[in-house]
Amino acid sequence: MDMTDPERTRRDHGRILLLLGLSVAVILLTVYCLQNGIQTVFTHIYYVPIILAAYWYQKKGVVYSAAMGLIYLALVVVLTGYSPYNIVAAVARVAVFIIIAAVTTVLSMRITVQQGEIEQSEKKFRTIWEHVQAGIIVVDADSHEIISVNPEGERLTGFTEKEMIGHSCHQFICPAEKGKCPISDLGMTVDHSERMLLNHAGAAVPVLKTVTATTLGGRNVLIENYVPLPAPGTVRTEAE
Repeated sequence: MDMTDPERTRRDHGRILLLLGLSVAVILLTVYCLQNGIQTVFTHIYYVPIILAAYWYQKKGVVYSAAMGLIYLALVVVLTGYSPYNIVAAVARVAVFIIIAAVTTVLSMRITVQQGEIEQSEKKFRTIWEHVQAGIIVVDADSHEIISVNPEGERLTGFTEKEMIGHSCHQFICPAEKGKCPISDLGMTVDHSERMLLNHAGAAVPVLKTVTATTLGGRNVLIENYVPLPAPGTVRTEAE
């Protein structure tokens, strides 16, 4: 979902403040533990800000993990004194920090690419849905309730999508009575067939109708496509 600039700014500020708070908390915990002779276990808390930074900021997150690793290494040297064993162990932990950040960055970049592809696909669909010169009405195949209507469908019926959603299509936009649906009840096939579509005023509008049965999100639906036909007597030939 697209975000407005103010929403994106608030989100970014929130992330920065969270990372800053976690970083300070982790550093203070490190100082406390090292001063009290605790060398292990607490270092796992570093994974939280490191993973978040790598997921949110990707390559910059790897830089952040290296910076946090250097701070940890410096604190080990300053607070525990020079000990080859402690330094080697600390360097190993720093390497783990960076590896975890790198792996998280790769996964985050893949997710970003996939999200971009999904957004582009949604935009293409939305563009077609809103500008196709045919009314499209999606109806629940079992309850016959209207699920969605495109702008051309609104124009043909005179109803807004909000007014139509949740209503049964029987006697609302379709002349057929309840229990006598040509598709789901009578087993008929409607493919480029001349039919009548009821509009807001109750008048019958001549259309070329096609209905396709399919499944959306595990829900059986009927996708009804309406192409308006000229009223009888309004079509003039070139000879005329």
